[in-house]
Amino acid sequence: MTSPSIPQSLRILWLGTSIMEHRQAHSPRLTEPATLAQVGETVRITEHRSTGYVHRVHLVLQLAHPRVSFICDNRGQGGATSRDLATAAHALSPHLRYDLAVYGCGINDVWRTHQGRTAEAVSIQEYAENYAATLALLTGQARRTLCVSETPFGPVCSPESVDSMNRDLDRYNQAAARTAAAAGVPYIDVWTPFTRTAREFAHQSGREQPTLWSDGVHLTDLGVTLLAQHVDAHLRAERVIEQLLRAPTDPSERLRG
Repeated sequence: MTSPSIPQSLRILWLGTSIMEHRQAHSPRLTEPATLAQVGETVRITEHRSTGYVHRVHLVLQLAHPRVSFICDNRGQGGATSRDLATAAHALSPHLRYDLAVYGCGINDVWRTHQGRTAEAVSIQEYAENYAATLALLTGQARRTLCVSETPFGPVCSPESVDSMNRDLDRYNQAAARTAAAAGVPYIDVWTPFTRTAREFAHQSGREQPTLWSDGVHLTDLGVTLLAQHVDAHLRAERVIEQLLRAPTDPSERLRG
């Protein structure tokens, strides 16, 4: 008896903020050793690419499953609130089908309030409503759906304004976790490992103290690596990819959790 064929590709949707989008300027002169630009030389940027933790997770998945082609559809949006992402989810083509959808937002919902940009800020009640509406759409278009909490603002201990922002963002993350649980969607909480690691880094002395943030919001390579590790750990522990490879792909039999 022959074993069932394994799908040759898995399509993953990523919907979130700039933490997920992680745009970087690119030029072959910056990355190819044979033509590497000299220090001080002017280089023409040829494109912007989405990298960050999403890119690293895809690399790890590809190495773990070399016979499977992983197709990355990164719909992360810099500056997006839950309101913006709910609109983006509604705009997805109904003909698109994903094997896995990964969703996370909230940092801009909170940040806009502290910036005084009240028209763009999103209350926690509306945030929960937007989150639920987006999950309802994603679970209808993806065989599996996964939520990732927002990373805190850095530094996590000072100044006072950052502490206030993080208290609010923690409340929004908790609301997201409750909403995901109500929808039967797994939720990866990266808040604790980020705050714990940041506080450990703060005990180091010296001018080159390691940090998880490049500007207090966006992530350094260390922050990207930490986030990628936790997402990959969940995928491995729950054997998400293996289940997708074995599960039927008929729309009537799609999995939501």
